[in-house]
Amino acid sequence: MKGTHTGWTEEEDAALKRTVHDARKKRLPLKAAFDEIARETDRKPNSVRNHYYTQLKPAETAEPAFLPFTEEETDRLLNTVLLALGQGQSVRACTLTMANGDTRRMLRFQNKYRALLKTQPDRVYAARRALIEQGHLVPDPFVRDPDTPHVGRPPKPSGELETRIRALLDNLCRNLIALTQGETAG
Repeated sequence: MKGTHTGWTEEEDAALKRTVHDARKKRLPLKAAFDEIARETDRKPNSVRNHYYTQLKPAETAEPAFLPFTEEETDRLLNTVLLALGQGQSVRACTLTMANGDTRRMLRFQNKYRALLKTQPDRVYAARRALIEQGHLVPDPFVRDPDTPHVGRPPKPSGELETRIRALLDNLCRNLIALTQGETAG
């Protein structure tokens, strides 16, 4: 199933549906299904999750796959998230509250906010400026707080670092094998 990531094949969609169905039957979290399909298709788990909720899940529930935001909804979302950030809340926690615990709606809000950061930074800065002028404490959403741990997959090591890590692991494996065979580790 591995290949390019220009789209999803019918085979990949079927495998995802089947894996989600099996996870539900076993009462496993859907994340387990998304992780499994991510490994099989060489995609990121979040990409698998997003594809499921935007393309496959709506077909199961007869809900529309995509609901565009109005300008008013976009402004309300932006202001709500920026104010929550100023109170120390995460984007995820804020959008989950906005969605009343509905993870599908939360994902929609979170993705829209992230898209605004990426595609409309001037709009984000204007909203921030307006909130600051109203007396609110609003951090710069484009500056990462060094005290906040990074969430997500760590970057793959490359070059010299990868070589050193592989050598360290090889040496560790040799030592473990030697110890299990009663030899002295070197």
